[in-house]
Amino acid sequence: MNLINKTLAFFVFRVRMIIYIGVSVLACAHMQVNAQIKNPFLSLNFDSVILYDYQPYGEDPSLFDSKGEIGKGVEVNKRLKLDLGTAKQLNLKLGAKESYGQANASCFEPHLAIGYFKNGKIIQHIMVCIGCNVLSSSIDIPAQHQNKQRIGNDYYYTGHGMSKSFRQFLNRLLVKYNFSHQIEKESMFDK
Repeated sequence: MNLINKTLAFFVFRVRMIIYIGVSVLACAHMQVNAQIKNPFLSLNFDSVILYDYQPYGEDPSLFDSKGEIGKGVEVNKRLKLDLGTAKQLNLKLGAKESYGQANASCFEPHLAIGYFKNGKIIQHIMVCIGCNVLSSSIDIPAQHQNKQRIGNDYYYTGHGMSKSFRQFLNRLLVKYNFSHQIEKESMFDK
């Protein structure tokens, strides 16, 4: 009987260890997936979001310089403060996995900038080129790092262009506020 109890205890111990290891592996995988798609805009502490319609001149297309001020090599055509509801919608979409994963071109001539402010100071900013389908952010957006594809034998890239639905969301804002650069009807990114 003693041998049966020891065998049974050992069997129960092994089953518990297998379950523990299985749960641990699943928890780690779940944490990695959640870390990969974490939306940094949901925890951003800001008090206003401003859209800018601007024209960059020169090599640097950035609206803001290293001091967080509007650069000298740009002309601002329009600035518009978003209402809180629209800012929340934008934040959800900016960090959503579904907002990215498409192709993009390499020209990058942005005319839309999004500035996040706290107490009148810029804390984060984004530049968007609707024409080439590129969004460049001062804060890393994990959702942009998806759809790895192999090219050749060993070179991988991530398709970080905006999705059609996210482009349409941004374009509705551009149209609503009469911004100068909107999605063109023959755009290859919207077919």
